[in-house]
Amino acid sequence: MRLRYLEAPVFVNVSSIINQYALSGNVGAGLDFNNSVNSRTTGTIGAGVRWEDRPTITYSPISGQEFSASLLTPIRPEALFALVQSGWPTELMFRLTVNSANGVRDAVENLHHRQQADPRFRELLAVVERLKRKSALGLKRSGLEVKDTTIVLYVNDKNLSEQSRQDIAFLRTTLQLRPEASEFKLVYGLIPDEQDEIAVLTSSVLDIMINLAWQVDVPQPHIDEGRTGPTFVDTALGGPLFIVHHSEEKPEDAYVAIKNRGFWYYIDDRDMITKRTFGVLQILLSLTHGGEDSRGPVISIGGG
Repeated sequence: MRLRYLEAPVFVNVSSIINQYALSGNVGAGLDFNNSVNSRTTGTIGAGVRWEDRPTITYSPISGQEFSASLLTPIRPEALFALVQSGWPTELMFRLTVNSANGVRDAVENLHHRQQADPRFRELLAVVERLKRKSALGLKRSGLEVKDTTIVLYVNDKNLSEQSRQDIAFLRTTLQLRPEASEFKLVYGLIPDEQDEIAVLTSSVLDIMINLAWQVDVPQPHIDEGRTGPTFVDTALGGPLFIVHHSEEKPEDAYVAIKNRGFWYYIDDRDMITKRTFGVLQILLSLTHGGEDSRGPVISIGGG
């Protein structure tokens, strides 16, 4: 919500988790004597056990090189295509992370520059999905040495149906690829530098979050008063991937909800599309946070 109101966001990592367990017990006994004639001697005995779990979670702000690597680094095109090839939905992954492919652009959703998606881009996503299911489109590595390895997108046009042949023709025409070529080098960028290249301009995780923030539904008075800009409504093929509602009362059936500026903002628990989009963000974040020093929080378990 901070991004929706043009406020600087703060990102943190869980740096350590310390869980301390304590088991303590006590036993007590007593004996009372009474010297009166009809007295009785009484005794008491008691015992108790107590179990304590005291977790301590330490958060550290993301800044400097870590911030750049985790949030400002664009998603690698080869990692994106690998996810799609392994079964992730083409439409979801491309619409979240890709701005353009060989100059064919998706929707622009920021405050100062907005435009609906090129119809060819959304149709291209449907084509890629169909070709993937028919095993007519895939990735392979070229080069024996790791440092010389490039990712190649190849088209298998043997024994295909008429629909698949039309899809391949649309793919080549839309991306301006040579009809006789069957392998294309996958690179990051706005437009290709060489023949038979597919230049994919991808977003960083922060860019994705900003784009999604402008799809959050906010109260109209906040827009009228200049606290934030108008909500972007995706009217192109496929419709919105992310819908966040607002309400003055706390929602009863929310997948996730947060209160900000006197209103509750929430994702409906029955909105499978938005829930899926929300969940994929964490996976995309892990794709950009790599390197030898990348690791999860340290977990320490000790007794007290």
